[in-house]
Amino acid sequence: MSNSYFHRANLADMFSRRSLSEKGASGIFISSPRRTGKSTFIREDLLPKLESCGAEVIYVDLWADKSADPGEIIVAAIHKRIAATKSMVSGLIKKSGLDNASIDVAGILKVGVSKKVREGEITITDSLSLLSENKKTIIVLVIDEAQHATTTEQGANALFALKAARDELNSSGNYGFRLIATGSNRDKLATLVNNKDHAFYGAPLVELPYLGRDFLEWELSRFESDVKPSIERMLASFDLCGYRPEYLSQSLDALLFQIDLTGENVDSRLAVEVSNRLVASKVDFLKQVNSLPPLQYSVLKVMAAEGDNFAPFKSATIEKYKQVCGDLAEEVKIDSSSAQAALESLRDKSLIWKVARSAYTLEDAQYAKWLIE
Repeated sequence: MSNSYFHRANLADMFSRRSLSEKGASGIFISSPRRTGKSTFIREDLLPKLESCGAEVIYVDLWADKSADPGEIIVAAIHKRIAATKSMVSGLIKKSGLDNASIDVAGILKVGVSKKVREGEITITDSLSLLSENKKTIIVLVIDEAQHATTTEQGANALFALKAARDELNSSGNYGFRLIATGSNRDKLATLVNNKDHAFYGAPLVELPYLGRDFLEWELSRFESDVKPSIERMLASFDLCGYRPEYLSQSLDALLFQIDLTGENVDSRLAVEVSNRLVASKVDFLKQVNSLPPLQYSVLKVMAAEGDNFAPFKSATIEKYKQVCGDLAEEVKIDSSSAQAALESLRDKSLIWKVARSAYTLEDAQYAKWLIE
């Protein structure tokens, strides 16, 4: 086991046992704010634990390539696993009923021209069933940043296809299928389980516990100086940085370059380093916001203030856009069409996030705090 990461073996054991049990059949959705260690835990602890329990694990990160359609990423990951085994490739081609087809190394089904094929004839259920029959074990699909699937029609359809596969593979006579979906924004992830119109309505949504005192003690054990901060200051600093390991680790690294570090000043120096990094992040964000065109700036400010009640095209909301623009002494034509264009531009700049059904929210919950301060 690598010493480069703080491993959370007990947590991985708990999630794997729950997922592989009958209670995990409906799926498990795990939320944790960005940069708090969620993806590291998934890759370094949970995936190896699931594999050690005998599961066939497929991992998909929907943020690995934001330019690709989430639905295509999910399907490609499944087919790539199938493409690794020649007998399964033959089985999928046979199941398709095609005279001429193959799966390339990227996992894409290449269809010959000898028969016309209906779109979706090779279903996700077909593919996962074939994989299950070949491996003779439970399949666990882990989707990181799963909420991103709802941003496109293909992604939303893939989630419903996974629900169908779940229901089929968890029926008697099959080896079983489990879905573990994670997200860095609880509200976004909740849209997949709280709405009866969504595929995994009713599946449990849980918070991944923040890293705690044991992680901080591990960090201190790796601190390459005889002068070390107190665990009390570490706890306070970690709370200040929102339990984001990156900020704390960078601050600790900066201390190593301070040749006048002493037991008397090390705690206060750590507090200053953490505070400086948080201020720098806020300044960078506000620089980007302040450079926006007036209407985009106004939409972002109103969105932050309205929170879950944000209704982008209502007349009352448009009046609020106008009020913010007026405060900027800017004359801007504002109507539903221009508001829509502003929202799409903000989305392109990764400042906001859009659900396929035209609901919008800020990309990072931290943005709201900085915008309304």
